Amino acid sequence: MEHRIAHACGHEQAHYLSGFASQMDRKAAWLKTTKCKSCFVAEKRTEQADAAAGDSAAIAHLALSPLIGSDRQIAWASTIRAKRLAAMISATSPGDPADYRACLHVTDAKWWIDHRELSDAGLIAEAGAVGSTSGALKQSMILTQSA
Repeated sequence: MEHRIAHACGHEQAHYLSGFASQMDRKAAWLKTTKCKSCFVAEKRTEQADAAAGDSAAIAHLALSPLIGSDRQIAWASTIRAKRLAAMISATSPGDPADYRACLHVTDAKWWIDHRELSDAGLIAEAGAVGSTSGALKQSMILTQSA
């Protein structure tokens, strides 16, 4: 059954409520204490934009190479890279070796997307493996060209 609910933000929205009368009354009372869908979405987007701005400010001093990939991959991977690097930098104390520096050289957007679920240690290990692989590949190319 459809009910018009006046939310806490002042907007009115239609909701489909089902169940026993007591359940519908309880759900309607709870919905009145929440924000409408458009206000909730707008608030979440603002929070995400603020977090992204904070992450970007935290890594602004780093000389990051541009990411390589499609436009959509670059957009998504940029936010992932900024969030992860900012978290690693804030977790590193001034006397600690900067292990996160291995991640600074990864420019493949797909790599950042594929490895977004790894822990910081796992991400650093994978970035180091990518760096050593690309270094070995460059060295073998140099040896092949000089022969």
